[in-house]
Amino acid sequence: MPGSRLPTVDRVAGRFPLFRGVLGSACWVCLVLVALGCGGGDGPTAPDNKELCAGYSPWESSQYVLPYPVGEAHIVSQANCTAFSHSGLLRYAYDFEMPIGSSVAAVRDGVVTFVREQYADGDFERLHSNLVQIQHFDGTYSVYEHLTRQGALVAVGEPVRQGQLIGLSGNTGLTAGLPHLHLDVAPCFSWERCGTLPVTFRNTDANPAGLTAGRVYPANPF
Repeated sequence: MPGSRLPTVDRVAGRFPLFRGVLGSACWVCLVLVALGCGGGDGPTAPDNKELCAGYSPWESSQYVLPYPVGEAHIVSQANCTAFSHSGLLRYAYDFEMPIGSSVAAVRDGVVTFVREQYADGDFERLHSNLVQIQHFDGTYSVYEHLTRQGALVAVGEPVRQGQLIGLSGNTGLTAGLPHLHLDVAPCFSWERCGTLPVTFRNTDANPAGLTAGRVYPANPF
């Protein structure tokens, strides 16, 4: 399906010599898919006790900040380990309710490795989620999904700083009709291969076990 695949690893590694060692391993010589749609976001979702979410780093010293500018606040509509769609390999993802056009910020420093922005809001095909992907200097990746059409504010190969505006939120892909931002951090190029990582945020209210669904989190100075 058009727009459903990311670039090959060789093409990405060629464009980002800084990360060639990370991207160039033999297991990466293939096309990889990013699952483009959290399939959720229709309201706060209670944790699913059948799964265990653990391994969070101390939030006060977390490497991550919230994915929106200082001074803004958004509600978490779906947190980690839910019975809805943040389960299994995607258990550590977050959804933040955002009106279309809201500012999206980088959670860490890194380099932009993939951008998709051609789909219109209201296009709910699974693989039609506009997104920005950023690789961090430890080889992990953050993905910001459901952006609006032409909503990327950065380009592939561009270095970004933590807190920098990188996109505008939207309502594309599997959003269940609710405009929101989907965020996940993975240890490799696609969470479908390696799962997601537990993430806390240092510039907001206490979140020792990650953010809680149904709560509004302000982005404080960092």
